[in-house]
Amino acid sequence: MTIATPPPGHRGAPSATTSAWLRVVLGAVVLAGLLLSGTAPAASAHVPTTDGTSVIRQDGATVRYTLELDYDTLTNAAGLGALPRDTKDAEHTAFLATHRAGLATYLSDRLTVTLDGSPCPAELGDTGITKRQRFLYARLLLTYRCPGSGSGEFTVRYGVFSEADAIGAEHTNMVDYELGGSGGSDVFDTGHRELRAGRTAAGRDAARSDGSEASEASGVSWSSTGRFVSLGLEHILGGIDHVLFLVLLLLGAEGWRSVLRLATSFTAAHSVTLALAVLGWVDVPTEIVEPLIALSIVYVAVENITRGESRHRVLVVFGFGLLHGLGFAGALDFTDDFSGRLLVSLLSFNLGIELGQLAVVAAAFPLILLARRRSWSTLAHIGAAAVVGVVGLVWFVERLLPPGGAA
Repeated sequence: MTIATPPPGHRGAPSATTSAWLRVVLGAVVLAGLLLSGTAPAASAHVPTTDGTSVIRQDGATVRYTLELDYDTLTNAAGLGALPRDTKDAEHTAFLATHRAGLATYLSDRLTVTLDGSPCPAELGDTGITKRQRFLYARLLLTYRCPGSGSGEFTVRYGVFSEADAIGAEHTNMVDYELGGSGGSDVFDTGHRELRAGRTAAGRDAARSDGSEASEASGVSWSSTGRFVSLGLEHILGGIDHVLFLVLLLLGAEGWRSVLRLATSFTAAHSVTLALAVLGWVDVPTEIVEPLIALSIVYVAVENITRGESRHRVLVVFGFGLLHGLGFAGALDFTDDFSGRLLVSLLSFNLGIELGQLAVVAAAFPLILLARRRSWSTLAHIGAAAVVGVVGLVWFVERLLPPGGAA
């Protein structure tokens, strides 16, 4: 195997003595990578998060709220304890039904609906489970009985998995709502716990919690758009596997033109599969997608070590970009059909991903160019690619293993 030197611009080739030391140091680096990556679970490729979905529908004075949350996180936060990982689906379902009173108590002051300031009493009805991306979710149906005819301004306050619950992870909840004659998509997260919709007694559109006006026609607002942009930004920067893939591409890039070609190919590819997956037109199991994303890291790392940037790298990156787009889609779970508001939310999320990608390029590539001027650039190039490749290989193996239970 011929070890490739970094792209043009660095100082000279290593001597025979340097090559010997290179092999020793490279072996130590790979060993360190194995030891470090071997202690990290597959999930460590992402910042700890939990997600959920909210489908809110109004029928006169009745509001039906279908809530899906990570099963184990919910039962722990509600003080119900956790079931063993080998628990069967039927037992998970029965456990929720048995502890319906405890779940209702937990949600009573964390998920409220008011109409023109008057509280809507809640009742927890059906409970069940659903599975998405190898993870188990609790499905809860809450029914709110509001006073009057159901005309006015609705306010939904969401405090599930708040800081007081100390779940040890960030929580986001995708919202699809139709309230007070208006509908839309939104995101509940740490910085946004309130949704307002409908019309006030004066007949004007109700303002959201931050004061921006909602559009009844499109179901979107600048505030909700900004939250989807932020969600996309957090998803790519919090996904270490995506970041490492980008860094490897930059490590092997010959210059800014090469970066532009690779970034364009990656962007075009992941945008296509992100849209297709979110719209439900493509459905590839995460058990296939996640290992292949890890394998894409291994491939580019090996390519960086053996031959640098090849003539076909743009096509290779496009193919891997299709996989990463399917991975990005895992952060979104829309329940409504194709519409203008869904399209705006999808484009906003993708914009956040592009901003995150731009931030990685702007931060990393100038440093890579600077490092290429140093005599140790070859050692750094091979060592960095080797460590990242080993980490990707460990992730690949771990993601091939069965989940071993509920999330």
